Amino acid sequence: MKWNRLLANACPLVAYLGRMSYFGKGYSGSACNRIVLKDEVAAFNYASDDSGETFDEWETVSDSPDVFPDDFEWKSWIDHNLTKNDYFGLTSKDFNGADTKWTQSGICLLHELMHRDIRILLNCYANNFFPAIWQQILDVYLNDGFPCGWQGRYPEGELVVFSNF
Repeated sequence: MKWNRLLANACPLVAYLGRMSYFGKGYSGSACNRIVLKDEVAAFNYASDDSGETFDEWETVSDSPDVFPDDFEWKSWIDHNLTKNDYFGLTSKDFNGADTKWTQSGICLLHELMHRDIRILLNCYANNFFPAIWQQILDVYLNDGFPCGWQGRYPEGELVVFSNF
């Protein structure tokens, strides 16, 4: 019952995840405080570079302990249900070539980051709390972009968005 209630509350995200294909058109959201890249090599670098030399590591920016309050509850039943439904069948969907562009050594970073993002976004809905960065991430997905990095030192800087077209 909790899962069905969550799905109803997370309607915009669930509708997005119910699509048969992703990234079939260019990013259509706001470019304000965002760097939109069509170059998958540059975007991949933002998502995967953890050196911290020129910009903050993406996973640290989006999932650091400072992003979520101490009382934020990570729901294990969300993980269970996501595994049970194969993350809404995510990897069997058509990514319009974006997944191929983001695959190295047989591993698709786009799939891995989307799995992580779906899990975190659903936990935001379950807690009725969206940190500003996660509201931005949700907005990017809903506008056909892929949030993949941060330019600068968080919280200063800009969200990096990959646009497949």
